[in-house]
Amino acid sequence: MVKIQKLSAVALLVGAVFMTTACNEKDKTAAPAAETQAASTANADLVKDPSYAVGVLLGSDLKGLVDSQKEVMNYDQDKLVSGVKDALAGKVDLTKNQELQKTLTDLNEKLSKATEAKAKEDAAKAAEAAKQAQADGEKFAAEFKKQEGVKETQSGLLYRIQTPGEGETIKPEDSVKVHYTGKLPNGTVFDSSVERGQPAEFALNQVIPGWTEGLQLVKKGGKIELVIPPKLAYGDQDLGTIPANSTLHFDVEVLDVTPAKK
Repeated sequence: MVKIQKLSAVALLVGAVFMTTACNEKDKTAAPAAETQAASTANADLVKDPSYAVGVLLGSDLKGLVDSQKEVMNYDQDKLVSGVKDALAGKVDLTKNQELQKTLTDLNEKLSKATEAKAKEDAAKAAEAAKQAQADGEKFAAEFKKQEGVKETQSGLLYRIQTPGEGETIKPEDSVKVHYTGKLPNGTVFDSSVERGQPAEFALNQVIPGWTEGLQLVKKGGKIELVIPPKLAYGDQDLGTIPANSTLHFDVEVLDVTPAKK
């Protein structure tokens, strides 16, 4: 497998030269049924041939490169194949062909500029989302704070106990088993053990500060509603589904508590 991995690295090296990883990447979708069937019915003799297998390996890497850059560069498949054939046949030597080197250098610059532009665009969008999240969170917290039964801790955590629970007070070192639903101020659910149908278990001191503080306010069997300000959640981290500076709204039920071992 060492030789196969080295051969694959050749194709990946091309991607490194072109700065593939910095380009805009999108989630891969499942292959169409026709492609899947064609692959499964490939010539039985060919699939057993090492030369064909290595060709497929290199072609797969090259396809990944082309797909990742398609928004910046539209490659001609026939010319790609011609280039591979000429290189294999020894008709062209990249190390000695200055025109080819210049072509690759120009392409690299084009991809680099596209990468920088995309990074600036993403940063601007993230900054705008963080600003909006901050405003939405402050508004939501102010309205929630006015509701009946809502209390606030010194840290700024807002909470409302629906069921206090019974038993010993939960400590930060204890492990808890909970069902929860986490929402953004606009009502978007970003995580829910309830929807998954599988409770979550973790040590209380291994989660965000708002949870560590909030779950100590109830006991086993307790239910609590938490509105957690950014400083007690993920702060200025942008987690994709959770923008930076987000206030988080949780409904939590403590199903079980396991005291920490002494």
